[in-house]
Amino acid sequence: MQGWLILVLIVIYHSTLFSTSAIAQPTQVPPASQQIAAAVLPLPEVMREHATVLGYAPDLSLVTLREGTNGMVCTASRPGDAEFDVRCYHESFMPVVRRMRDLHSRGVKDDEIYRTIDAEVKAKKLAIPDHPVAGYRMLGPISAYRAETNTVGPEIESWQSVHFPYKTAGEIGLPEEGQVRPTMPYVMASGTFWSHVMIEHENALAQK
Repeated sequence: MQGWLILVLIVIYHSTLFSTSAIAQPTQVPPASQQIAAAVLPLPEVMREHATVLGYAPDLSLVTLREGTNGMVCTASRPGDAEFDVRCYHESFMPVVRRMRDLHSRGVKDDEIYRTIDAEVKAKKLAIPDHPVAGYRMLGPISAYRAETNTVGPEIESWQSVHFPYKTAGEIGLPEEGQVRPTMPYVMASGTFWSHVMIEHENALAQK
């Protein structure tokens, strides 16, 4: 009887050991070349080769994977996330983008992030461009990104933005969000530091 008990305990121990190892397995970080290729997808092809790319080291810290020369900075999708989320902004807008990312990573709520950044910009603690700058983004389920071909499926949405900090929709001459179909240009966050014209594209799935 004692021998059977010992055998059962050994089986339980090894089962627990293997299941714990599986849970503790670290997130697999793609090679830098794959992160770079995916990160620049939102950009027009002519702009991809010379963009700066930020991506992730094995410890998931954000690092510069490639220095660019055309003023655009793209950020790779975070490994292990359920979403494929890659975005590119002009380098002059990156201080705001980095500050938003920093506050979000600390668990700060969106309303508080906006208030904090607005106060920092107005106090001249945070630089923001005084001219229009472009942004590009792709977002959707990670399952719709195919690493082997570096392509995305129709589930991935794509859009561009032109940022006009603190300009209103009326000053720009476009309607605000919710006033027109999303496939027509419109202004989000009118009158704020995040004010920008959205240029969305009809999702291929929605067209079917």
